[in-house]
Amino acid sequence: MPPSEKIVVLIFGVLVLESSWNAQHSPWLASALQIQQAFASPNQTNNFVVDEVSRKVYLATVNMVYQLNRTLSVEVEKRTGPVEDNLLCHAPQLPQAPCEHPKSLTDNFNKLLELDREQGVLVVCGSVYQGFCELRKMENISQIAVEFPPQGEKTVFPSMLNIAANHPNASTVGLIFRSHGGNTRLLVGATYTGVGTTLFTYDINPSEDNVFKIKQEVKQKNKLNFVHAFIQKTYSYIAINNDANMGHKESQPNSILARICLDTENPRKSTSESRKLTESFIQMPLQCGYNGNIYNRLSYLFGVFTKSDRKSALCAFRFSDIEEEIRQGRRNCSNSPSSEVQVLDSVIQGSGAACVHKGNLVLQPEQLDCGAAHLQHPLALQRPLRATPLFESLGLSSVAVDNVHHHTVVFLGTSTGRLRKVRGTALLTSIFLSGILTFPKKREQF
Repeated sequence: MPPSEKIVVLIFGVLVLESSWNAQHSPWLASALQIQQAFASPNQTNNFVVDEVSRKVYLATVNMVYQLNRTLSVEVEKRTGPVEDNLLCHAPQLPQAPCEHPKSLTDNFNKLLELDREQGVLVVCGSVYQGFCELRKMENISQIAVEFPPQGEKTVFPSMLNIAANHPNASTVGLIFRSHGGNTRLLVGATYTGVGTTLFTYDINPSEDNVFKIKQEVKQKNKLNFVHAFIQKTYSYIAINNDANMGHKESQPNSILARICLDTENPRKSTSESRKLTESFIQMPLQCGYNGNIYNRLSYLFGVFTKSDRKSALCAFRFSDIEEEIRQGRRNCSNSPSSEVQVLDSVIQGSGAACVHKGNLVLQPEQLDCGAAHLQHPLALQRPLRATPLFESLGLSSVAVDNVHHHTVVFLGTSTGRLRKVRGTALLTSIFLSGILTFPKKREQF
């Protein structure tokens, strides 16, 4: 099983772990963590999501999606593959786009699994049919919640259906949020696969302003691997690795953190329209380490970084530092040409505009955070935000973090199937290893 698949296995294991030690047990004993329930899937795990109210677990594997109860017993299962497909063919739901290419039985890697609890919908996006998505009922995933495209719809564009990356090893991340008007939106980052859709970020109401595409001439320099997408305050963050230079520039950071304003609570006062991606998008490089000892590839935010020699490190970045870097970057772009910020020219929407002096223009706090209608171009900060490694080890591949009684507890997964528990203060001023759990190698499908 490749490391990318073990990340999900390790995190899934955490869900079914409970602490069972008492005063007689040493915190260093691996036996202090006991598996309470387990579910064995015959296929490789793709991802999972938990409903915080019902505690049901929705698990996506290759060709299957499962609905499990809180004890991990199967309530419903739905087969999603294999299906007759060809990478060059659009979804069969598009009657106006027939495919003449030969089809063969193709496995469906369920790339995206997102809950919209308010509407009772589970969004499932697979690799077949160029990344086709289905909207299924949370109460019974065997049933379709919303036909997509709607029955009788005569005009359906492929970009409305093709969302996930359509290759087994290509990355897809996403999240669901609500705009200030109450509309449900799906934001997705998907790796370019060489055929089919070339999505960078995607909004459920597609338009040229809300779908970023990498320019054809720079795709070889922008081999983006999406790691994670999450919401903090009213912003969406997407963690990305640019794998174009892997193995060539170990001293350079290849990890990127992108931010987009969601308009969930503070819509623009001048218009009722949602903010365009081109208006608020900004990205910055992240660097874990200093002076040549740089871990340059992010495995998960908060943040496991790795080198090509399997050495890895845990780094933490403060959101206050991230926010200030973004504000300063917008100031620099508005005041004069700057070597520290430039218009993101690798995407189609980044053409034309540049960072130039705009007279006596003073940006307001909202504009510093999210751009403005008259500043509609995506930006890229050039100077990486740096952090000192908190913990270093071989083969770290994933991380999960929580705050318990004012202590930050970090679970670190390794590529060899081990789970390490690291504990530190709320400010991470000190950190030490407090336990190791090894998953049996014969249970890699958990």
